[in-house]
Amino acid sequence: MADTIIQLAQDLEWLGREAPYFAGAAPGPLADSTVDKPHEILRTAEKLERELKSAIRYNPNSLVGVDYPLESILDSIAELLTAIAEIKAAALAADRDLPAKVRQLTRMIENTFGPMGAEAA
Repeated sequence: MADTIIQLAQDLEWLGREAPYFAGAAPGPLADSTVDKPHEILRTAEKLERELKSAIRYNPNSLVGVDYPLESILDSIAELLTAIAEIKAAALAADRDLPAKVRQLTRMIENTFGPMGAEAA
């Protein structure tokens, strides 16, 4: 489960870092593909959000691989969900801070999942 979350975070980071290049694209044959970029970011963010929510619903301790206090796990998940909501808003608004926000989320996820996250990155 943690591997899926890390992979989705990395996918979201890739899409978010790519977004400014598509936002500045000139009209033409590429214009159709640029329209879908915010939607791709939103879809990936929503998948990541669902994975986090299902993880805490069934077994929050499996997220970090050790027995953490439940309150700490829930606080970490709440921070991640807040960051995802900010990314979704930034994608819809074509915010220039989107690349920084997605990178920050990836770091937060890697920190939350400890060495396992660092190895998978």
